[in-house]
Amino acid sequence: MKFFSRNNNTCDKCKTKFKTHEELIHHARHDHHHVIPKCAECGKEFLHEKDRLHHAKEERQKKLSKRGLD
Repeated sequence: MKFFSRNNNTCDKCKTKFKTHEELIHHARHDHHHVIPKCAECGKEFLHEKDRLHHAKEERQKKLSKRGLD
């Protein structure tokens, strides 16, 4: 079930709109007790685990490219 919109910083659960993605994450964590996935490498926070996994994959590819291992 989707609770938080990625595109317009709107909470799909209560329809509250936010100016920034960070405000939406704070709202999700504190008002809806949503567990926020966090990148172990850089600390970036995501609303959805699949977004964190996508981020991790992209970062791994960047590291490999820099090393010439892509």
